[in-house]
Amino acid sequence: MLRDKVIKKIKPKSLNGRKLNGEMLYNLANSYVQAINTGAVPSIESSWSYICKNQCQKAVEESYSIFEKNFMENFNRHAPVYDAELKEFYVEAKTLAMIGFDKVAVGEVKAEF
Repeated sequence: MLRDKVIKKIKPKSLNGRKLNGEMLYNLANSYVQAINTGAVPSIESSWSYICKNQCQKAVEESYSIFEKNFMENFNRHAPVYDAELKEFYVEAKTLAMIGFDKVAVGEVKAEF
């Protein structure tokens, strides 16, 4: 009963119009705690920037894995390949990787990554 009441009443946490997942919320809280422990005043803007950079780094790593997996699967299935086929494999893998990146990355720093 209590669990149902809590779930019905809570709203997703968000920052700068973006809903936070568990990892992002943890990083935000951690950023605030670190600022307070060092005697600084927590800044929402710098905390959001920190979250964005962490999410973008995670997105880069995940998208690289997507690219590598897709490219190697295509290559191994069709080997030996000609230059044109290799370019097609590259374009397909890059497109899938970019879609994966856009799903995870947040903030204005996406372009930097």
